[in-house]
Amino acid sequence: MFLLSARAYLQHGVFVLLFLLAMRRGAAPERIISATILGMLVVDRMFHLFVGIQPMLMLGVNFAHLAIDVIGFAAFLVVALGANRVYPLWIAGSQLIALFSHVYPALAKMVSGQAYVVMNIMPSYVQMIALALGLAAHMRRQKRLGSYPSWRRSWLLSRASARRRLPAV
Repeated sequence: MFLLSARAYLQHGVFVLLFLLAMRRGAAPERIISATILGMLVVDRMFHLFVGIQPMLMLGVNFAHLAIDVIGFAAFLVVALGANRVYPLWIAGSQLIALFSHVYPALAKMVSGQAYVVMNIMPSYVQMIALALGLAAHMRRQKRLGSYPSWRRSWLLSRASARRRLPAV
């Protein structure tokens, strides 16, 4: 049991360090992603502080964790589609796997506990590695090129053109 709790605390500590580094040296995509991950961790801890360890299950689905993962996935997807980087796609993809881990027990009659754990826990390690590598690549690129755009040009143009086409209310 100690090893599991130590693993979680170590992982949370790494995410806090990545958050602090992203706030200091990252651009908007790194800041948004690291803040989203840290926010998901904080909301999860607060949920368990107030509700307890026992999950609130309905049809085998923990809806509190499902809600946290849906909101996280939405944020990661928006950043992944607009950022001028590749690593947010890995983070959004791994979050999609975590999202399916909540639905899997409700759909499958016989769920392997090991498969559920892998689908639920492993994506956070992929996210940690992708964020660390993406942040390092950003800092290296910024040192080499100086300031460069954080968002894809097509993303910015499509949002600006959509605002022009919409009538003011």
